[in-house]
Amino acid sequence: MASERAVAEGRIDWTRRRMPVLAEALAELAERRVFDGLAIGFRLHLEPKTAVLVEGLLAAGARVVAMGNEGTTQFGTAEALADRGCVVLDRPGDGKAEVQTHLDRIAAAGSDLVLDNGAELIEACIRAGNPPRGATEETTSGAFRLREGLAGEVGFPVIVINDSPLKSIVENKHGVGESVVDAIVRTTNMSLHKKRVGVFGYGWCGRGIALYARRRGADVTVVDPDPVKALEAAMDGFDVADATGAAQGAEVVITATGRERVVSYELIRVMPDGAVLANAGHTGTEIDVDRLDGEAPGKLIAPSLHAHELPTGRTVFVLAGGRIVNLAAAGGIGNPIEAMDLGLTLQALSLAALVTPGIDLRPGPQPVPRLINDRVASAMLRSMGQIQV
Repeated sequence: MASERAVAEGRIDWTRRRMPVLAEALAELAERRVFDGLAIGFRLHLEPKTAVLVEGLLAAGARVVAMGNEGTTQFGTAEALADRGCVVLDRPGDGKAEVQTHLDRIAAAGSDLVLDNGAELIEACIRAGNPPRGATEETTSGAFRLREGLAGEVGFPVIVINDSPLKSIVENKHGVGESVVDAIVRTTNMSLHKKRVGVFGYGWCGRGIALYARRRGADVTVVDPDPVKALEAAMDGFDVADATGAAQGAEVVITATGRERVVSYELIRVMPDGAVLANAGHTGTEIDVDRLDGEAPGKLIAPSLHAHELPTGRTVFVLAGGRIVNLAAAGGIGNPIEAMDLGLTLQALSLAALVTPGIDLRPGPQPVPRLINDRVASAMLRSMGQIQV
């Protein structure tokens, strides 16, 4: 049987071949040696697609210190990256304490640039008094942290990849939507036809999840406290309810909000017997699994599937411990390669923009520059064999 490392090498090669947009951008950055002598603190899920990006950063002259998220690092890929010269901090069995140690280690060493996923590394650098020259941030939850918890403290430019309309459409709506629904079906081995599915959050990820669940035959109800988003969901043909109303009827509940504990223990208590809970957001606390475990300890009944028998006599099932289901569930491989081809190209070109003279970037969180969006959109159209009008 092939080793985990050998399998990872094969998957990295398979993935690299199917990321033409990223390959083109990385080749240019390597030719220009854009990151020569620069240290990049890299905090993103470590799996074959992100490995291709790390390879490109190394080839462009960067020194990369990388860490993933709790429960999502693929260690065959981590070994492959270490052999390429990347310092990888993750170790099997790492929990919350170890993750914080890795964040603190990168922050203490200092980085010229930071590529982050949740803004926790950016915050650690600020707290350590070692802010980078600039940073990128991948997620909705990270954007919230930057604009709320760290408001007024970010004295360097942070390009929020999640603000790009390209990421919203290609990666969030279609990439996340398709892969999350697929992961739930694969992990549970159940059909969604005529299942009552409650989607919490109608941002771009929630839109995609609702769309792909409906394509699988589900009856979808959307929960979003923003009346504009709720109206949009209704106009898109979905039922809309408040959190309690949706929870009472849902056979499957999926969170995609970027917020903590949007599905509380009190909501879980009113769910029907047999309800399945899954999280699609970066933050592994969108479902209050800690409280649920305290009140009704989970029993592992299948890979990535825990049963919790409530004091009410009902049983609910949680996928992947409430972590991001399309990566943390057993066999999770995340968003489709093509979606990440676009998203990781936005990352690479945004990192380059942070160190390119003449590009006007102000301190604090800000969107991807329009020129980058246009360039990547055109490149992806070409990769799809489409002619831009």
